[in-house]
Amino acid sequence: MFEKEERLLAEMKHETEKESMMVPDEALDSAIRSGIRAGERRGKKRYRLRAASAVVIAAAAVLLLTLWGGGSPPGPSPQLAQGPYPPLTGFDIADDITARTANRHGLIQPVNQSKSSGEYTVTVQGVLTGPQRLQVFYTIENHSGRKATVLREKLKQPDTGKELSYASSTGGDPLLEKGKWARQVNFYFEESTPIPETVTLDIAVAPYSTNTVHSSESPNEEVMEMDLKLDLETMRRFTSTVPLNRTIEVQGQTMTLKEAVLSPAGITVKANIPKENSMKVSGLFQPYIESSKEGSSAVQLGNSLTWLPGAQGDMTYFFESDALDHPDTLVLKAGGMHAVDRDDMQIVVDVKQKKVLSSPEDRIQFGDYTKSKDKYTLSLKYEERDFNHGAVSIDSLGFTDGEGKRHVFKEQEGSRSSSESTGVDGYWSTTMYLYLEPEDYPQPLTFDVSSFPGVIEQAIEVPIQ
Repeated sequence: MFEKEERLLAEMKHETEKESMMVPDEALDSAIRSGIRAGERRGKKRYRLRAASAVVIAAAAVLLLTLWGGGSPPGPSPQLAQGPYPPLTGFDIADDITARTANRHGLIQPVNQSKSSGEYTVTVQGVLTGPQRLQVFYTIENHSGRKATVLREKLKQPDTGKELSYASSTGGDPLLEKGKWARQVNFYFEESTPIPETVTLDIAVAPYSTNTVHSSESPNEEVMEMDLKLDLETMRRFTSTVPLNRTIEVQGQTMTLKEAVLSPAGITVKANIPKENSMKVSGLFQPYIESSKEGSSAVQLGNSLTWLPGAQGDMTYFFESDALDHPDTLVLKAGGMHAVDRDDMQIVVDVKQKKVLSSPEDRIQFGDYTKSKDKYTLSLKYEERDFNHGAVSIDSLGFTDGEGKRHVFKEQEGSRSSSESTGVDGYWSTTMYLYLEPEDYPQPLTFDVSSFPGVIEQAIEVPIQ
């Protein structure tokens, strides 16, 4: 499928090898001795992804960076070249099968742009682009003598400065000691908002304090912005669409898998859930893609994020990918379907009484209700009873007050969920944070639930190739 591109990549690698042979051993040894340092791995709590138009924090492993010292910060490239490109170095992507595969095929686009503000310097080393996913690899250097924290990583429109609509997950410890650290961030876009050719990356950093741990803004923050021009043409050359048109039925409930899009940045599967279902169906249970190649063990490609059904029932699954390696088969597999009674899909809360009046299976508990100048925050708690049957998700379109008036969540805040293990049994306790506009609402408040962990278990297999 990609014979021409593979030939270009082989020629490029040959030229790179010839050039690397001309580097004197003494200079290389000196660079290694002066520049290598290892990042410290730090564990992080698992975060479940949910998003509307807000950045959503997700689980990610801490990256290990090998840095090369010396030299001046690289500047922006005056002209955008097309890939394949030389491999990205300095990032530990061994556990990221999508990035590792794309890098081996020369499809992580080098950027090498730096921006400094105050005591911090951000350098975007490279980007991996798909039709609906953008992965940014960058380093951040803390020149100060105190700890700092990354407050936010945003994408904006260069001409208007308006934030784009996406969900995101971050890899790398947000707590920064003095020195240079590697981070990567994945941005996931809806089909209706494709990735533009040029985006503005906004990274905000502030001195660490107890006030900045769970905040996205700080009066002492330093903001580093840079425009990134994306090589969409190379991405399109290595992207293909496979029609599926397969309807799945589980105990009378149906959903249709429409197509799979194979790109350097992962595999997306487009699906639709019809309104005619008697139950509230919110998608597949434990979906993954199995990649097989003769002579090798099968590889499981995980589901990194899912856009849940919208008003028309359309949804998108994001999976990791090794499709560039041309596996013999790719098969979508799942353990069943998420489905619950429609009557149970609301949470009614009275914040004045600090009480949840009703919820699915009466399993949601009141957490807290706090007020600040720019937003009100309602937190609700939920503990799993069925191992790995999924989490509760609140409809991102808004909520209804006690007088029947509809309200939207606070713009660019929306909602997020954080989860942590409750013990050796492997179950998880989840806290949902709902960010409301600062006003007094007639009670009680009613929130629609878009997903709840009810599962009809049944083995599902759909061949992709």
